[in-house]
Amino acid sequence: MKILITGGTGFIGSRLVHHLSKESHQIILLTRSASRITKFNNAMLTYLHWDPRLTGEWTKELNGCDVVINLIGKNIFEHRWNEKVKQEILNSRIIPTKLLVEAIARAERKPSLLISASAVGFYDDRNDETITETSSGGSDFLADVVKQWEGAAHEAENYGVRIAIPRIGLVLEKSGGIIGKMLLPFQWFAGGPIGSGRQFLPWVHMDDVVRGILYPIENKNFHGVYNLVSPNPVSMNKFSKTFGDVLNRPSWIPVPDLALQILYGEGANVILSGQKAIPEKLLVSGYQFSFSDLKTALQNILCS
Repeated sequence: MKILITGGTGFIGSRLVHHLSKESHQIILLTRSASRITKFNNAMLTYLHWDPRLTGEWTKELNGCDVVINLIGKNIFEHRWNEKVKQEILNSRIIPTKLLVEAIARAERKPSLLISASAVGFYDDRNDETITETSSGGSDFLADVVKQWEGAAHEAENYGVRIAIPRIGLVLEKSGGIIGKMLLPFQWFAGGPIGSGRQFLPWVHMDDVVRGILYPIENKNFHGVYNLVSPNPVSMNKFSKTFGDVLNRPSWIPVPDLALQILYGEGANVILSGQKAIPEKLLVSGYQFSFSDLKTALQNILCS
């Protein structure tokens, strides 16, 4: 199978490529680094230079592709939010996605499937209300970004391409994400919940993120948006308590709202709010989660 991937060297993308490389695929990674070809496990990887703001030679690789996986997007917590950073967050998702779809439209032999990442930031904070894929979207900045991001991907349907859009939750992995930020304070006996602690966290283990992103490839009738989160979201208080229990550390020093607002500005609202989102569409389709229990997931990540 020939698979083209954007964002393949990032937090999620690198794990996805490692998983795919165990099989005999031809994988094209669009990256800003110089072009090169290498053999990785059983797969043949081609690293192809691209500027995600411009068309170029990379568009030719879409001819004959079976699947395109779009994971591109600036880390929303890389910098404190201001108007410039917010524009970069938006542009880093919308512009490359539109370019991909435009290139797909011009391809003589189009891919059969576009998997384009999204986020549970589509939904707003609704306390303990259960959120499914049929729930309405929010009205804040991040929700608007996600709506435009998904809208750009949906345009590929006009060219006969099946679309799958995983709304990814809070990814648990030792090398980054929320665990990367919380681990050191807990190790130094200074860990605790973030913000009020009452907000729900739509967490998901990295293994399920990878499997969930690839799920539509083998399931030909699966399409549209779907929540890629554990079926058991928990409050920040429970998450922090479980985190401490797994590490045999206390969870008693909360991170105040003000500290996050100083660090991230308006972006702090993403952390201080939450969504009790569940993966209804995946569950109905028969997807089996590798890690549906938080304690088991954290033990796998922190103790292995």
